[in-house]
Parts: sequence; C-alpha cells; structure tokens
Amino acid sequence: MKYFIFLLLTMISTHVLAQSTWHTSKVSEIYPLADGRLVVIFQSDHPNCTNGNSPNYYFVGEGYNGVTKVGFNNMYSALLTAGAAGKDVAINFDSSSPDCDINRLYVSFQ
Repeated sequence: MKYFIFLLLTMISTHVLAQSTWHTSKVSEIYPLADGRLVVIFQSDHPNCTNGNSPNYYFVGEGYNGVTKVGFNNMYSALLTAGAAGKDVAINFDSSSPDCDINRLYVSFQ
C-alpha cells in the first residue's frame, strides 16, 4: 500500500512540475539525433526555454513529455511541411525542462 501511495504522489508531483508553454515562430532548422529525437531550431526563441544554446534547441522525442511514436511521426511531418512552406508553427513545450521538450504543435497556413 505504501508503494502505491508513493507511486501515486510521484506521478502527481511530476505532472505538477511540468510548465506547459506556447511559442510561435518559423522553423529555421531541423536535424535528427542518433537517439531518435529531433532538434528543432526556430527563427525566434522563447525566453522560458533556457537550455543555453544560441539559438535555443527544442526537442521532440518519443517518450518525452508524453509524445508517442505516432505523435512523433506526425509532428516531424508537420515541422518539415511548415519549414518548407515558410509557415509559422505554434509549439507547446515544457519550459521546466532544459530540453524544452515539445508536446504538441500546429501549423498555421494563413
């Protein structure tokens, strides 16, 4: 029973610590990493992404910030399309993590 309560509290506290933040910009660069994640660099940075890179690196990876394999593939496709078309992308990322892990995004074609 103690293990169950500890596990429950850990899951709740982890969820509370994540800081969901929105940012909109055009994609400047995308490159895949050997571990399967993507690094996305935007034309403008959000001040809450504090990973120390200049420009900031935003990461997308299966298993990071709730991203599934299908979600990863969909976001990769949308990022490539937006980058090629020069369209704005709005991302939702975890600003409490230095990796600024992206959880979801949308592309505006207007």
